[in-house]
Amino acid sequence: MKNRNNLVVHLIFKLDVGGLEKVMLDCIKGTQNSGISHAVIALTETTEFASNLPRNVQVFSLNKKAGSDLGCHIRLYKLLKCLKPTIIQTYNIATIEYHPIAWLAGVKGHIHAEHGRDIYDPKGENKKHNLLRRFMSRFIQSYIAVSDDLTQWLLNYVKLNPAKVKLIYNGVDTNKFSRLTNIKRTVTPYAESDFVFGAISRLTPIKDHHNLIQAFAILKNKHNEKINNVKLLIVGDGPLKKELQQLVNTLNLADYITFTGERNDIKEILSELNVYVMSSIAEGIPLAILEAMSTGLPIVSTNVGGIPELLESKKQGLLVPPQNSEALAQGLLWMIENKTLALAQGQVSRKIVESKFSLTSMVDNYLKEYKKLLNKQS
Repeated sequence: MKNRNNLVVHLIFKLDVGGLEKVMLDCIKGTQNSGISHAVIALTETTEFASNLPRNVQVFSLNKKAGSDLGCHIRLYKLLKCLKPTIIQTYNIATIEYHPIAWLAGVKGHIHAEHGRDIYDPKGENKKHNLLRRFMSRFIQSYIAVSDDLTQWLLNYVKLNPAKVKLIYNGVDTNKFSRLTNIKRTVTPYAESDFVFGAISRLTPIKDHHNLIQAFAILKNKHNEKINNVKLLIVGDGPLKKELQQLVNTLNLADYITFTGERNDIKEILSELNVYVMSSIAEGIPLAILEAMSTGLPIVSTNVGGIPELLESKKQGLLVPPQNSEALAQGLLWMIENKTLALAQGQVSRKIVESKFSLTSMVDNYLKEYKKLLNKQS
């Protein structure tokens, strides 16, 4: 295969539905007509999400085994020698260790993006992982953080060279995610008279849907007369789906809470919600909240990660402490009791996304990073 000196390879743990993967997809689509080509390598496996990539983007799976897998390093080395990319971009801690192999394979441009943390290290305090991040800075020219919270953590806690750390906010297509004038429910299983909270994310521990469901149970038990027409829509799939469904059944909430599974019509679903809810333990700048804000929805969210950079509590939404079902229940109740104020918050949220978190701005910033590294190799 001939050397394509404008090729960017994206190394990701698993190519599946998620906010990180959507950001990568948007960057690929937004920069491919600027003299840059792309390929995606999944350490483990790919899912149907790969079909969303442009047809000219090659996708590979290394089928990494759980734990240490030296063979995965070898397979990556051989693949990179064949592809001959100029830039490799890795995502989060699971892929950062592969930069030395990429360097040995001849890749000269190295980017690492931090999109958030997982349940095993929600505060980013794992000494082993942070030592790895610092060691890899010998190979990496640019560390991208998607929130100021992550930026300050990389600078002050991980102690990376400030010259290497770049803040690039996630962005959303504000033309695609726009608010409809009147809610007409055609894709969600509720009546137009219902008041619907919605949560859209992978069903994983870091998203803490247990907290959200418990909060809804508190809301029902303490304020049952106010929530006869209040519903909760949980969109997404993941390893906790059966466990969460069992919790809903145990709490006798099956008539109020619906699991949709994975969906491709997120734009339409958002337009049929009244309030968006996020109950995460840790986050970067969640694309799901940006899409909800762009749609004009008021937000109830845990006060974690970069979310306070998106909205100020009681002005563009409500922020509550993480892992606190009582506080989250109070936030949901406030939205029910203050519908007019909630709508006004949603309108402000839309303006914030338009001014600071646009898709165009995000793509332009990534393009600058790519071109900076490509120019160094020309």
